Amino acid sequence: MWALLLGILIFYGVHAVPSLNLKAKLVARWGEQPYMGAFSLMAALGLGLMIYGKSIAAFTQVWQPIDGAHWLPIVLMWPASILIAWAYLPCNMKIKLRHPMLLGILLFSVSHLVANGDLATILLVGSFGVFAVLNILAVNRRSGSSDHKPKAMGWDLLGFVMGTVVYALVFNFHHIIVGVAIPV
Repeated sequence: MWALLLGILIFYGVHAVPSLNLKAKLVARWGEQPYMGAFSLMAALGLGLMIYGKSIAAFTQVWQPIDGAHWLPIVLMWPASILIAWAYLPCNMKIKLRHPMLLGILLFSVSHLVANGDLATILLVGSFGVFAVLNILAVNRRSGSSDHKPKAMGWDLLGFVMGTVVYALVFNFHHIIVGVAIPV
């Protein structure tokens, strides 16, 4: 469990840097590219430790998922994948939803929390859910209204297709990517 907890601490500690106003100081001292490199390396280290820690954690049942709960991630990960794809594109859905990445992460977290009741999964996916909610609240607090111009609908469609393809790939190769087959 140590690796999972250390990974959570590193990953979210690095992601707290911009909201603590440390980013401007570090960029001024190091420069933009070195800062981004250090940020990326530390975030990757944290994520890697989280994944490794989850894979070696002892199974400790905290609650028993309700019967049929395994279907929730199967259903919700499709829109979650589309939301995450929209976050990377200059599309209308990004403007309308404001937080497509965070909403996708929240869907991922909630769906996996309901379907799994072990401590390591609760810590791993629960931390992503808490991160998403806190960031949505923080962004809403500091963001004003936006008057973005509408984008071509093709970007929205591209995000839908990209998210659907990613969902299909992860669904079919989940046992290889995560090490756990999806029970259908």
